[in-house]
Amino acid sequence: MKRFLFYFLLTFSFLQVCSAENFKFAFLTDLHIQIKNNQPAIDLENAIREVNADTTIRFALIGGDITESGDIASMKKAGGILAKLKIPYYVIPGNHDTMLNDTGLVNFQKVFGYQHFSFRYKGYQFVGFNTGPMKGSHYGHVSAEELTWVENVQKEIPETLPVFAVTHYPLLTGDVDNWLEITSALRKYNIMAVLNGHYHRNAIFSYDGLPGIVNRSTLSSDKDKGGYSIYTVSDRLVVTEKKIGEEPIIWLEFPIGTKENESHD
Repeated sequence: MKRFLFYFLLTFSFLQVCSAENFKFAFLTDLHIQIKNNQPAIDLENAIREVNADTTIRFALIGGDITESGDIASMKKAGGILAKLKIPYYVIPGNHDTMLNDTGLVNFQKVFGYQHFSFRYKGYQFVGFNTGPMKGSHYGHVSAEELTWVENVQKEIPETLPVFAVTHYPLLTGDVDNWLEITSALRKYNIMAVLNGHYHRNAIFSYDGLPGIVNRSTLSSDKDKGGYSIYTVSDRLVVTEKKIGEEPIIWLEFPIGTKENESHD
């Protein structure tokens, strides 16, 4: 594990980043909102209440599995709760949103209006997209149409602009069947990290050389109060776990480098 962490940090030390103003964003994922069980909704409400109370957080990324089964009632319930965020937020679907319901992706798009996003903030680009799965499969899969969208977005981004990619699935064998095709496409970006959910825990990985950061779920349990992640971006990337009602704890920190460059805002 220590050898892997050393390799992970070494990878980041060689990345070049345009100088930009420090900022924070929240990462909420694996909400699993449903109609019959209201506890996931309570957990999300608690997380949103704390995010709203932290005036240093500029926006939120929502990393998929918005609902438990992709039904329209649960999707609308989740959309209503997320709308309580006082900051901009950007959402992608997860496997529970699309795999268990024939109209799951349609329902997601009805409520949120899209299945992918791309935006720029303080000299960084954030690109989030749908990793499936396809109907009848338990493996994640990025469709040809979605992959084309990713490649087209890349053409509009300056080559040196640092990019955070957001997917629900970790881009690993056993998770996404065409992961190599995706990492090949992402390699055309100046990737800082690929941010994920799906595992309901914090973890770091290498996706064929691209750094991957997996984040905890908002869900509570007998042993966990529920929570979310806070990212601080400067010349270092600092990732903290924020459990509800507790002080945030740093669990990952590494340099991402600096480079004197013109602003891309």
